[in-house]
Amino acid sequence: MRRNYWNKSAARSHQPKRCKAPERERSIMSAKVLHAMTIAQSLQLVRGQLKTLETRGYEVKALTSEGSYAEIFEQEEGVRVLHVNMEREIALKKDLDSLFECIRVIRSEKPDIVNAGTPKAGLIVSLAAYFCRVPVRVYNVLGLRLETTGGIKRQILLMAEKIAAASSTHMLAVSPSLKRQIVELGIAPADKIKILGHGSVNGFDLQRFELDADMKRRVEEKRLAYGWTGEELVLGSMGRITKDKGIDETVRAFTELNERHPNLRLLIVGDYESADAVSEWTRNTITDHPDIVHEDYQLDPVPFYYLMDLFLFLTKREGFGNVSAEAALTGIPVIAADVTGARDTLVDGKTGYLADPDNHRDVMEKLEILIDDPALRKELGSAGQEWVRQNFSNEALWEEMDTYYRTCLLERSSVLGEAQ
Repeated sequence: MRRNYWNKSAARSHQPKRCKAPERERSIMSAKVLHAMTIAQSLQLVRGQLKTLETRGYEVKALTSEGSYAEIFEQEEGVRVLHVNMEREIALKKDLDSLFECIRVIRSEKPDIVNAGTPKAGLIVSLAAYFCRVPVRVYNVLGLRLETTGGIKRQILLMAEKIAAASSTHMLAVSPSLKRQIVELGIAPADKIKILGHGSVNGFDLQRFELDADMKRRVEEKRLAYGWTGEELVLGSMGRITKDKGIDETVRAFTELNERHPNLRLLIVGDYESADAVSEWTRNTITDHPDIVHEDYQLDPVPFYYLMDLFLFLTKREGFGNVSAEAALTGIPVIAADVTGARDTLVDGKTGYLADPDNHRDVMEKLEILIDDPALRKELGSAGQEWVRQNFSNEALWEEMDTYYRTCLLERSSVLGEAQ
């Protein structure tokens, strides 16, 4: 028999305003929450969130594929991480195996809420939660891979999104433009989808981006390691090295600009991926160009942002462009792609510039403007830093998540009660 997550006074009311009340005596009574991501590395996207939910009375666990970061997350977050291996790409037999294993885990854990984010976990875990009759099934849409695909693959991915949406009782979108895209594609109706606060997956730990004495020391150590004197102008890129992230276009723009601006450097932070791989020319240029520095994926990217003077984000699609907002938090101006998710990370012309990632001239013109105008770089960077700080703190988003869960549980408690 399903547990009663509300005390008697709340259960009698059935008023949505109850779930917004601050008093802890009206709170969920040990509701069990299972947060799912496809791969362990993606758990960093919700760092701090699960720990905070635990302090607010929830019993929280994570579910993801096996991976080295899972153990780190478990230790830092203080929540148990369960494992079901899931393939990021389409793999029918392995996907069915993952589905059956998810069903087994969910039946064993008996969660009250399942929150599934990232595309494959969104499909497999939401479907498993549906089969297991989990009361609250949240499909947390972090992005739409289908946006940069075509043909039969696009149709398969679109169908997968529709199945995940239909299997859920509630949906979250991490940006306004992503919500619009979900609705326009017919994946789910607008009234089923909510955005927490102004968007983002988890908000940002503002203190983590402070330029204190220790951060200054770490930044200077890296600058010396690269042989930089401080006279360089550093263009930055952060994220997976794939076509989807616009790395081909980023490297092309840099090489052309570097010929006219010999003090220009490019700092790329991220890992290569075999799926959606960049061109051979791009990879060779990153390796061989004397003014390009490449670092692999970093658990703490903040010092690298502080080495940059401007940030280029030519992604082809996003849910919410975390790296764009992170760069802004260190006070550097951002040129971001005018595409789903990325366009929600800045105010065009006030905190940075939006550019068409497929329009080379547009990208080059905006880069030239910022390269030639140090005062404008400072003005836009300061404005962007303040805008992100005001709108995307993780404390604000966690508060919204808590309220959202309470609302969902109260709604489902009422619905399930009427059905009995």
